[in-house]
Amino acid sequence: MSLTSEIFLPREDGSRHILGMAEDPRPDGTDLAGPESWRTKVWGSPSIRRIGARFLPALVDVHQSDGHVEAEAEADGDVVTPGQIPAFLDEIALVRAELTRLATETCSPDRTVEQHARHIESRLDAIEASARYARRLGGGLLIW
Repeated sequence: MSLTSEIFLPREDGSRHILGMAEDPRPDGTDLAGPESWRTKVWGSPSIRRIGARFLPALVDVHQSDGHVEAEAEADGDVVTPGQIPAFLDEIALVRAELTRLATETCSPDRTVEQHARHIESRLDAIEASARYARRLGGGLLIW
């Protein structure tokens, strides 16, 4: 299972309209934000928090219940609102600047740090492209 970045448009009633496949012109695969394991191992890791990231770790709060991992949205922690997109793009730049550190601290034994860094960078590229597209539409971003 993979994490995906989804673009939403806010509705007048406060709800969110998540763009469906017919409405979302992004090429297949550009919505991928990394493997499910990255929810805690990369994007929610202590390492990314030490770097100073606040959006990526808060996008989805995960807890275990009866052996099942569940995503829990609290106080819009799972959402980058339209007004937060510029700050989120700044955070992506911050993470890019510390990419080697993040890759070194979160790399699994079956990969090299360089491989892991390239994988993180490719997912950052996709997340950034999604955020920029959301900004053009006046929308926000979910990663789940």
